[in-house]
Amino acid sequence: MTVMSAYEQLFAEGYLEGKIGSGTYVASHLPEDFLQLPKEAKGGVRSGRIKRNLKLSDYGKYLSDRTGMIRRNHGATEFIPFQHGLTAIDQFPFDVWLKIAQRHLKYTQPSTLGYGESGGLRSLREAIAEHLRSARGVQCRWEQVIVTNGAQQALDLISRVLLTPEDRILTEDPGYLGARDILGGSGCEVVPVPIDEEGIAFQQASHLRNVRLIYVTPSHQFPLGGTMSLTRRLQLLEWARDREAWIVEDDYDSEFRYAGRPLASLQGLDRDGRVIYVGTFSKTIYPSLRLGCIVVPADLVDVFTAARALSDLHSPLIDQSILAAFISEGHYARHLRRMRTLYASRQEMLLAEVGKHLKGFLEVSKADAGMHLIGWLPKGVDDQDVSSKLKEHGVRAAPVSAYCINKPKRGGLLLGYTAFNERQIKDGVKRMVKRLTAKAV
Repeated sequence: MTVMSAYEQLFAEGYLEGKIGSGTYVASHLPEDFLQLPKEAKGGVRSGRIKRNLKLSDYGKYLSDRTGMIRRNHGATEFIPFQHGLTAIDQFPFDVWLKIAQRHLKYTQPSTLGYGESGGLRSLREAIAEHLRSARGVQCRWEQVIVTNGAQQALDLISRVLLTPEDRILTEDPGYLGARDILGGSGCEVVPVPIDEEGIAFQQASHLRNVRLIYVTPSHQFPLGGTMSLTRRLQLLEWARDREAWIVEDDYDSEFRYAGRPLASLQGLDRDGRVIYVGTFSKTIYPSLRLGCIVVPADLVDVFTAARALSDLHSPLIDQSILAAFISEGHYARHLRRMRTLYASRQEMLLAEVGKHLKGFLEVSKADAGMHLIGWLPKGVDDQDVSSKLKEHGVRAAPVSAYCINKPKRGGLLLGYTAFNERQIKDGVKRMVKRLTAKAV
């Protein structure tokens, strides 16, 4: 029996093979052979690419043409001055977060370990709805809140549910590349619209037909930092109503306003159900949390929930339950208040250092909100060239022109300050001095 069991095991694992009428032999190809990388005829290791005619979908072709751009900032493992959109992770109350996590893991319910509602955990949706009503003036019930894996998934759902190749969408220029990439992936025409002192100048596109959607960042325009005026907001709502178009309001960092209370959302002014609100916790907690939300009009709840289910069912329930408690117990609001004070002081530090060491080379003004400043370069200076050279000196400052479809009148750099302490800001400016004051620039 021992011998027979050994033979059966060797057969099952692929080490033996039997030939009828002949006997049992060692397998001609052992299991380990399939674990080795195949060798090419000349002895080299075969690369992952195979020569063949790839037949991609229209969406696949769209992505193939933009692979380099879409990968532009993903996978960064270090916080290097002056990357924008990063939080002060060293100041996050991880001790509080850990206690909540331990509590939920120790006393977790079986339902939290199974499959959940595609719209998200009810306790989190209720907490988000309450916070948005009180802090952002968003008018919604908890059922209208759908939890997503960050703002990116929210934009992807919008693209899949609302857009067709025959449509046109209006986007800010300069504007957020992630939104442009995702919304444009539906095959529709992306029309860049310039920014003026009141916000997106959408009136310049009034002659266009089939405008299905307009994407805006009204509370803090990305990347220039302006705030859409009340007059422009009301005009935009009227424009969308008359054309039966949708407005996507990306409220990515409006929590960080340093002069007075955060401005009320555009969605809060909407009386016709034309605004779809997108929010994220990546800019307020930490990027890798990958939790965000989308607030949709009541008549779109079912279709967006269905689209969310087909996407990836739902976000991790444990993370959702921890975040729900973090918000409902008041820790989130306290954290935001602390970060507003900290970020305001870090902005002041950056302004002081730039004013002291880079006057005449970089023009930077104080901002009432946001997580980055724009450093304007002298006219005629290529901001992409400067950004590339700064990167060689250990500074990451994205060029304004990289976010433009039409060439900007003047080059500039995005200077993120929220993730960097006093020492890092001073060191980053010193590195910039070495590059910007060089004759090559």
